[in-house]
Amino acid sequence: MRVVLLWSMADPGLYSNAPFDRLYAGIGHNNGNLAFVAGASVTLPDIVSILPWHTAPEQINAEADLVVLPCANQLGAHTDLGAMAELLGRIDVPVVALGLGAQTMSRDEDVTLTPGTAAWLDVLIANGRRFGRNNIYTRGPYATEQIRKLTGAEVVTGSCPSQFIELAPGLGRRIESRWQALDLPRSIAVAGGHQAWDKVRVIEQQLVAMMMDPVHPGVYVPQSMGDMIRISRDLLHEVEPDVRERIRRHLMPHYTPELFAAWCNAYARSFYDVPAWMDELRRHDLTIGPRYHGAALAIQAGRMACTITIDSRTEELCRQTDVPHLRAEDMTGPLTRSTLQKLIRFDGAAFDAGRQARAATYLAFLRENGLRPADGLVALAAETEATGAIAAE
Repeated sequence: MRVVLLWSMADPGLYSNAPFDRLYAGIGHNNGNLAFVAGASVTLPDIVSILPWHTAPEQINAEADLVVLPCANQLGAHTDLGAMAELLGRIDVPVVALGLGAQTMSRDEDVTLTPGTAAWLDVLIANGRRFGRNNIYTRGPYATEQIRKLTGAEVVTGSCPSQFIELAPGLGRRIESRWQALDLPRSIAVAGGHQAWDKVRVIEQQLVAMMMDPVHPGVYVPQSMGDMIRISRDLLHEVEPDVRERIRRHLMPHYTPELFAAWCNAYARSFYDVPAWMDELRRHDLTIGPRYHGAALAIQAGRMACTITIDSRTEELCRQTDVPHLRAEDMTGPLTRSTLQKLIRFDGAAFDAGRQARAATYLAFLRENGLRPADGLVALAAETEATGAIAAE
């Protein structure tokens, strides 16, 4: 079985020297995308190559027996996938979508699709029916419901594949054990948001203040959009002056522009491969902020994390993967290490049981679609209380 994964960039190469625009395109304009691509890659041992989205269908048909699409929130008014629909319609082998999500302002609203994205979804569903397979694994119930309303198709309600990067059982118990052993969290990593997110601005400023501890320094990790990522690449000078000023006021309003530039170089970091990202997060007792995948990768690295949710989309994703989360509107009091420790709730045994159940759902979906799962995923889906015992760190 030759499995081809369609993604924007197979290998970032020597990304320390790479032009920003190439890196930015390669991550699909959000570093967090790397997390669910890694989850798909880890769990599918028969991937023989990673090809760009724009690869000619003739090449795909020649090189693949099956195509895997790692997905994000493609379903929404913000996308127009008409060109991809045309390419997808010319692929002659089965296509499987992993982690497809839908995006609106509120989960109380139905999603609206552009004609191009509606065509892409129709072609994807038609591919599954052609091969007699239910070929869409969604990010959660909302996406499943919206696909049903839009097309009448029944799909598999899943979650984000990023939760299956670390496949060793007992992950939740190990995280809880380490968290409970701390008097207080020391080093803190901030999963940075966006300068336009008023709802989380005061919260981020407090988190950044804790992150800058002189003895236990942390790190600020932006994921999107381009200007926020540039501050982590020593490219602040490339950001338009008015945008640069908004970013400064969002994060460090009491710093002069010169001091803020020094702050960016000292604390802001972005990552272009998942092992390096997880290795950094492993150094910190807590990762927290309004970005889901930054928190999810810390969990996969065996460290406590918490997503500060600012919309129902992110909250659903956290619930679907048992990533601890707090609503921004509920975080009204002063934030300290002590208050964070009290606010974050995590049951390691419940996390492990939930992940086992989700692994079983994912495993069944992969097998239904003719994909051989990684041995570690099979073992995780069969995890018992005995195999989930806390391993020595």
